[in-house]
Amino acid sequence: MEMTSTKIALCCVLILSGATIRGCFGYKEENIKEKTQSIPWPLQIPPINRDEASTQASEEQINHFSVHLWNKRLDGNNYYGLEATMDVYGFHLGHEEQSVAAIWIYSRGEDGKSPVTGFALGWHIHPALYKDTNTHFLTHWTGNGSPPDGCYNIRCPGYIRTSSSTTPGDVITPVSSIRDKKQYITIKAYKDKKSGDWQVHYGFNSPAKLVGYFPKSLFSDMEKKQLIISFGGFTSHPHAQPSPPMGSGLFPGRNAASFKNLKFVDAEGSTHDINKDLPFNVTYHSCYRLSTIVSGHFFYGGPGHCVV
Repeated sequence: MEMTSTKIALCCVLILSGATIRGCFGYKEENIKEKTQSIPWPLQIPPINRDEASTQASEEQINHFSVHLWNKRLDGNNYYGLEATMDVYGFHLGHEEQSVAAIWIYSRGEDGKSPVTGFALGWHIHPALYKDTNTHFLTHWTGNGSPPDGCYNIRCPGYIRTSSSTTPGDVITPVSSIRDKKQYITIKAYKDKKSGDWQVHYGFNSPAKLVGYFPKSLFSDMEKKQLIISFGGFTSHPHAQPSPPMGSGLFPGRNAASFKNLKFVDAEGSTHDINKDLPFNVTYHSCYRLSTIVSGHFFYGGPGHCVV
């Protein structure tokens, strides 16, 4: 499957050009957002890497996402990272399906034609990649000289481990029960002021600790272009087949999947609570939904079962 270039839609153009966006993104009084918004999909990653020909999907993949987005044009602040705690779930997915919860930190030229450069961190279920239906710790990056479709985890040189106890691709277990105990991962990723590298902190039911980093040499374009920070859920499935669950498999509400303790990280490494709502993108409201951000917390997800 050839990787398609990321499309820049009108609302993102307005953000990157400094134009007014409130009318574009349509802030609503209701807690559950019902309108879809057009922003570029962070990384536009296909479900299978090009260098894994033995597991490459044979059909066109359909992507769905429910994400919030920040860019400097929104508030004039200079942020270089994000911290978030997300509950973790598990499903038995088909071979060519994928379900993801993650944060994306990336950049792209304002002309909308430059390649996306950046990385994703979170959890995902990806049977074609791992040959199982477990939930795994996800890292994915696309940068200078990377494989055409980017690189998962440590399947190519890039991500550097600093902890022997946590490796990208590790199985996360146990996972949350919808009406019982929740299991969480906390991720903090930001640009280190001294080294310029992108540090990765991770914790499972515990505070996040440094486990690795992406060298700055991977992302020279991110030095020159504005960062975009996005976070939420993503699913992928073959065309004409039902879409998989996202999050906990429930629409936003008390038992739905959530992100909490949301904080931006500035150039000094200091954190700033996210206490206001942000622009968002929900691609298919019949399948998946997204709540507003309230006190650094929001819900997302849905049962899927949509055919496109």
